[in-house]
Amino acid sequence: MTPASTPIEAFLIHIGPLTWDDLVTGYDFGFLTSLEIQQAAPGEGQAVERLRALEGSALKNFEAHLWAACTEAVGKTPRPGSSRWSQAQDRWREALLREALATETTAAQLARSVERLYEQVGCPEDMLGMLKPSQRWSGTPATVDPAAVQHFLDRTRQNASRRFGAAS
Repeated sequence: MTPASTPIEAFLIHIGPLTWDDLVTGYDFGFLTSLEIQQAAPGEGQAVERLRALEGSALKNFEAHLWAACTEAVGKTPRPGSSRWSQAQDRWREALLREALATETTAAQLARSVERLYEQVGCPEDMLGMLKPSQRWSGTPATVDPAAVQHFLDRTRQNASRRFGAAS
């Protein structure tokens, strides 16, 4: 498999089209740039058009425009702790884990990718067993069980989250 060069490519390859919830959470986790969102934002509403038109110093208000466009498109914006946020977070986690499993050539590389994902997106309880985090104080590197990662992803696929945040 050719590796995705960006998180948005990994998401599109492994999950499919981004919903508004995916755009909002992807931006919050630092996976998406404002430009990527401006290019990927679905719909033609006024708030979406304003979002797409932002440039230069106006980008300092990008997040407020993103929330407005999301609200215009689907009625509300996902917030941390909500079920829509959690489901979008799960989709990002799945996309990036699938990408890492498909492209990392060694267990050490996979462990570093999984550890970065844990740190960036968080880790649900059912993921805890797949990674032994690094111990920086002792120089012990992270280790991961690739079979446990695959098992987690197989379960994720079977229990696929509903896709909220899609414009109707």
